[in-house]
Amino acid sequence: QTCALPISLRHIDQEEFPTYHSWYTLRITWIVGPLMVLQVIGHAYLVVQQPDLLNGLAAFLVLLTWAITGVKAVPLHARLSRDGQDQVVLTRLLRVNLNRTVCWVLIVPLWLWM
Repeated sequence: QTCALPISLRHIDQEEFPTYHSWYTLRITWIVGPLMVLQVIGHAYLVVQQPDLLNGLAAFLVLLTWAITGVKAVPLHARLSRDGQDQVVLTRLLRVNLNRTVCWVLIVPLWLWM
């Protein structure tokens, strides 16, 4: 078990899960959404101002996090909203979140190097 959030979702009572998941997804979107938008804008600016391999690689990782989020994480959360607590879906969400976290962590040294 690698990421705290889906692990915490595993410990919510089945009856309380739909309410908690709705509460969580609304609030996390307001936190993560603007940060992801700023990250894309910032890296787009860097690629335009200083087109080099490191900026390109960092921008690629940012776009990859967006792709993973849109193609994998959002549909898994939609499934949890629609179907309720499902351990298989939560396990998949753990893997997806780990992949996104790895991308974000790899961006940091590239950004510091730049």
